[in-house]
Amino acid sequence: EFMGTCTGSCIQNWLSGLRLWHLYNNAAWHGQEGWLPSLKKAAERKGAVFKRAQRGPIERHHLLALHSHLDLSIPHGASTWAIATTAYWGCRRLGEIIPKSATKVTPEHDIFRSTRVTRSVTGGRRTISFHLPWTKTTREKGGECFLTEIPGDPLCPVAAVENHLKVNHSPPPNTPFFAFREGPSWTIWVKSAFIGWFTSIFRLHNLEEVFGHSFRIGGSLAYLLLGVPPEVIMKIGGWTSLCFLIYWRRLEKVI
Repeated sequence: EFMGTCTGSCIQNWLSGLRLWHLYNNAAWHGQEGWLPSLKKAAERKGAVFKRAQRGPIERHHLLALHSHLDLSIPHGASTWAIATTAYWGCRRLGEIIPKSATKVTPEHDIFRSTRVTRSVTGGRRTISFHLPWTKTTREKGGECFLTEIPGDPLCPVAAVENHLKVNHSPPPNTPFFAFREGPSWTIWVKSAFIGWFTSIFRLHNLEEVFGHSFRIGGSLAYLLLGVPPEVIMKIGGWTSLCFLIYWRRLEKVI
């Protein structure tokens, strides 16, 4: 009945729910018998049109386009640029570094300005790291966001974050990490608003459509192009295995 109305994986999820009900009630499950395997294959083929297009990476020209629309000396510009470079070079999901909702900001899920920021120098380059209380892979165990200085590069994430902390100074301790000052109050960047903002900029520059996850994909590709070992990239982005290799796009650049 629902074949051709949604993706095959959607229908598979429904069947998984039915299987769970059977297991919970100690009832026999016959999900691999009769016509069902063939019907699942047919649903996968007919549902292909509903699949979202493969997400491409945000690349250097995307970031330079964003940079051209920002004044880094003002609170909004400083905050926005720090988010973009952190998501890119930190290989992080936007939902891990900025709140999903301005009304549901919690210390269990979101970063605050009271978060301890660790600064050091490695190989002659400044580094910054701070704790993420929640990530998609580790959940409440959280993780660390690592950023390394790129001297002389306008895309340097360390310079961007330090500038944000300087311009948006003296916030209350319960202020989200990337919030920016707006008059006497503070404005919180949330994921949906940030995606809407950069999407409008990319359209203005006739750049390909990308998504929030594209920062993470693009950052991993950038490190690969720089010759950084996959194991190091895995640690930077908080992956628990090399499964992140499936995210890499434009591999012809490496070859």
